[in-house]
Amino acid sequence: MDNLYYVIPAIIALLIIVLIIFFNFKKKSVIRKVDSLTTPEKNQILDTLAKPVGYNYDPYQDIFTTRHDAPQKVFGYTTLYNLAAPFFNMIFDYETIYFNYNSRTWLIEMWKGQYGINIGCELGIYYADRILEPEEYDFALFKAVDSKDMLDISLKLNQHSKNKPYKYTKLAHLRDKHWWLTGFKMGYFSKPHHLFVNTGITFKDYRMMQSFLESFEQTMPDTPYKTSGLTVYFTFYKSNRKYPFFKKAVRSIALLSCHAYCKLFNFVTKPFKKSGDKLLYLYYFLPFATKRIFRVKHHK
Repeated sequence: MDNLYYVIPAIIALLIIVLIIFFNFKKKSVIRKVDSLTTPEKNQILDTLAKPVGYNYDPYQDIFTTRHDAPQKVFGYTTLYNLAAPFFNMIFDYETIYFNYNSRTWLIEMWKGQYGINIGCELGIYYADRILEPEEYDFALFKAVDSKDMLDISLKLNQHSKNKPYKYTKLAHLRDKHWWLTGFKMGYFSKPHHLFVNTGITFKDYRMMQSFLESFEQTMPDTPYKTSGLTVYFTFYKSNRKYPFFKKAVRSIALLSCHAYCKLFNFVTKPFKKSGDKLLYLYYFLPFATKRIFRVKHHK
């Protein structure tokens, strides 16, 4: 019996050594596998991983963007999504512009912030099936616009330097005719107010643009804008929303969690620099972790 006190620790130590050797061998093997892939092969695998949850991989900017046929389209939009977001580790600034056009209440919403281990921005376009009263806005379920009603959108996501507020890093440049244009950069962390988005929206006609601007001026009175033809340009710097103590606490805890996960992600994948390569490394080394990453995006 006394020998067990020596044998059991020795067995445990041996198992730990074997596991370390195994994982070190597997790590080197996975690194070689990722390095051996050609760029088209990498892009094809990443697109295959992202497609079921509604995203494409952009290898030129090393970001993920929304597909036109993203499955999230069928769920539309309601304010409940924003309220629930912090509980799924999504902490963002957002602003909602409601306006009436062609016998419908339209909604254009902008988001920017931290989405799990990603930083990103979004602009979605939705409408109701009729003109809504303002008191109905917070409870209505809006439908994503049909293809014929999608608008040309441009988004430039930038991040302020923490120590040099007048300097910033360009993270993504998006332009498309879309119902929900997004850009997500994996493995980056930022507080939402350190991000800003240069935005351009081209409307269907002058009447639609004017209806949007009337609401925009009321919702974001401190945000300057300019127009060129049917396009409105502005920069989304910050949200005017005020949060009670409980919501602030939930957001802060979620943001700390995102920061920790982001550091862990970059530590585990440190052999690589590009987000696409990091994800492929996880895909081959820790498949369950890869599924978890895309589950965070899928909640949106």
